[in-house]
Amino acid sequence: MSRLFDLPLNHDDLRRWRGCARRFWLSRRHPVAHTAQPDVPTPVVEAALRAAYPLADAIPPPATPAQWPRAMGQTLHCLSGNDRVPEGWAVLGACLTSEDRAQARIDVVTQGPMGFQLFKVRCATVGDESDVDAAALWTHVMARCGFRVQSVGLLLVDTDFTYPGHGCYAGLFREVDLAPVLGSRPVAQWLEGMRTCERGPEPAATPGPHCTQHGGCEFNAQCHVRSTCPPPDVTERQASLDIVGRELAAELSAAGHANVYSVPMQSLSNPRHRRAVQAVQQGGPVLAPEASAQMRALPYPRHCLRFDTIGLAVPLWPGTQPYQVLPLQWSCLVQHANGHTEQHGFLADAQGPDPRRAFAQSLLLALGDNGPVLAYNAGFERNRIRDLAALFEDLAPALQAVLDRLVDLYPMARAHYYHPVMAGSWSFRSISRAVAPELQNRLTAIERDGHPSAQAVFARLQQRGLDASSRQRLRTALQAHGQTETEVVRHLAHLLEHAAPCPSA
Repeated sequence: MSRLFDLPLNHDDLRRWRGCARRFWLSRRHPVAHTAQPDVPTPVVEAALRAAYPLADAIPPPATPAQWPRAMGQTLHCLSGNDRVPEGWAVLGACLTSEDRAQARIDVVTQGPMGFQLFKVRCATVGDESDVDAAALWTHVMARCGFRVQSVGLLLVDTDFTYPGHGCYAGLFREVDLAPVLGSRPVAQWLEGMRTCERGPEPAATPGPHCTQHGGCEFNAQCHVRSTCPPPDVTERQASLDIVGRELAAELSAAGHANVYSVPMQSLSNPRHRRAVQAVQQGGPVLAPEASAQMRALPYPRHCLRFDTIGLAVPLWPGTQPYQVLPLQWSCLVQHANGHTEQHGFLADAQGPDPRRAFAQSLLLALGDNGPVLAYNAGFERNRIRDLAALFEDLAPALQAVLDRLVDLYPMARAHYYHPVMAGSWSFRSISRAVAPELQNRLTAIERDGHPSAQAVFARLQQRGLDASSRQRLRTALQAHGQTETEVVRHLAHLLEHAAPCPSA
């Protein structure tokens, strides 16, 4: 066990320890924790750094502890040269280990007039506390290795940047100085505290918000099993006073109510609140009959529509900006009067050119010239169509015509329906659990494959080195996800039209 305690401490260890001592303790004993592949910049991030530092030396990331001495030797060679440093020089991925067994892989090291300048790269518009902690640890390691540090900062995405194309990413990042906040980070004490923690007994499980931060904890399941504070019961969440809104919930709590079971219906003046409380108290959905007339008035064919978009920190397509919301997929289920349905869709090529024109043209072809276009929370689709109309003057009249056909099922459902499983939420995921519980396995398929969202799947498709079969599998998963979402829209429309409560989920 003494060899374990000799393993260097890096900024991932520090992040775990600062968030949860148990997670840090378990990760130091978990054999996978020290064989994980290092973070490697994506091709576009690497291109952006190369644009900022065209003469940079890049240190290949060490994949195992045995590769660290070579990486450190390369780093020392780059940093210890006596030659005049030219403009545009830097070391990307500098690897150092100090004599107190702290380890750093520094994103960017460059030379200033009075010492080295360190930068942590974040594909975000702001940093967080863990970024500052990591920068403080890097500064500690550099100093203990005998290098003078002039300044430390973050490289954050500048949202005013517009990508001109041809790999020209100069200007994507802006510098933020961390000098005002670094002094409050007692790194030496932290390192001592981590060593004490890892040599001590297993810390208690204390599930909380930290369990889901930074992508979630790999030991979540173990902690919830061991915790003396189990997660809230599903029924408890569904009956929470919060389902009627925080303000009214506070009033009801002050009146002595612990949940909505004891709330008298006559005390609720808002029909939506009455519907939610009634649904929980009777243990099943409530659907007002007024919804039926609105739905029956809609002609056929009906088009159930869903969009998927992505907002990339580093833009891929010329003329786009960081975090600009760009459409990547549309899915449409067309329902005819005789009950016949058709599925149509478009999915952008993650390795291809700007997909927006093809997206718009194929969408117009599938929607045709007549029939309502049903969407849930249709403001999202409406804004994307407006963006496309502003971008493509020749397509604008047809796209504007689609806007006139949009029918938003969100306000209709909110005005007439409630199911206890929604637990006060009107998100698409919540409404799908209520109206189409049989589709939940299909909706969550991409999550079970390790991707939190459709956007994450598309981002995975952008990575180089992905083999053809994996690429096709991911595309198929994205298309299936979009088709399932249109099925949910169809289920909701059918429910509202027939004004009959759906089976309790």
